[in-house]
Amino acid sequence: MKGRILPHAWVSITLLFLPLAFAAPSHGSDEGPRLYPVVVEGKWGYIDNTGKVAVAPRFGAAFRFSEGLAPVQVGPGKEGKRGYIDRTGKVAIPPRYEWAGNFREGLANVRTGNRMGYIDRTGKEVVPLTYTGNYPFSDGLGMVVDSSNKFGFIDRTGKVMIPPKYESAFSFSEGVAVAVTDGKGRYIDRKGKVVLDTSRFDVVMPFFEGRAIAKISDRWGFLDRTGKVAIETKWDGAFPFSDGLAAVNRGGRYRQAPAPHIEGGKWGFVDPSGKVVIEPAFDFVLKFTEGMCPVMVNGKWGYIDREGSYVIEPRFDEAKEFEGGVARVKAGSKTGYIDKTGRYIWNPTE
Repeated sequence: MKGRILPHAWVSITLLFLPLAFAAPSHGSDEGPRLYPVVVEGKWGYIDNTGKVAVAPRFGAAFRFSEGLAPVQVGPGKEGKRGYIDRTGKVAIPPRYEWAGNFREGLANVRTGNRMGYIDRTGKEVVPLTYTGNYPFSDGLGMVVDSSNKFGFIDRTGKVMIPPKYESAFSFSEGVAVAVTDGKGRYIDRKGKVVLDTSRFDVVMPFFEGRAIAKISDRWGFLDRTGKVAIETKWDGAFPFSDGLAAVNRGGRYRQAPAPHIEGGKWGFVDPSGKVVIEPAFDFVLKFTEGMCPVMVNGKWGYIDREGSYVIEPRFDEAKEFEGGVARVKAGSKTGYIDKTGRYIWNPTE
């Protein structure tokens, strides 16, 4: 997203972390049975969790539903505009934006040109499009980036609650946010007061399930809510907690190019005490949702349970987390959906 200008170390670590932290929607983020985007002959629509078409494919792009609405694109490529549809496929907010995010806490972040703001579910611009960047609301506050590329926070009316003054920041999670000054991350409260001084670490991340990733030199571990080390910084990589487990890497090395990643080593999982519950044995992993996690071995993806046993043997070229009992997978360049037995409810299409 435009506007994220960070010190070099924070750029690369942030890009590595964000997809895993926020890839899957939070529980209860939609209304009613989930709908899933599919493509048929270049047009996008939606299916339900049985594989039945719920919204006929007719859009240039389609994204997940949240709070009863989904962003869709009308028109091809850069010429297309984005708006929102309801669960019946009816246009709820006309396509007039160049970028449109998901709704969270009743608001969605949108962009026209190089300016961003927030709209409500009626399409009203609650916060005018004046910011260089912005991020979904969390804990009642939205993170924004001003024209000087400084990060701050606003409330739902657009009132500035924490002035943009930070080099970087993460959205609020579990009541606190990471804010970066002079290349060091500290946790602030909703008034901008530092409540956890974690400047002794090179990088700290948001709290999920009471634990936050912390990195010092090339060692990764986790903090508890008091700022104490809960899981020793001894790992070669780590991802956030989800479903009570966090992925950790043994034997890999952090690389910044061609994109931020942990190269080599094996991935396994620890519990909140740091106990290894699934030994590092996988080439790559995502995160646990609904009791299952996508894992990659020898270039193919499958799914394991919380004991580390395969529920679905590796056979896919890509795999995503389960949401509502359904997961998106790829076979070659084609995308399909499977249930928890590995059966296709939507055969791969492109």
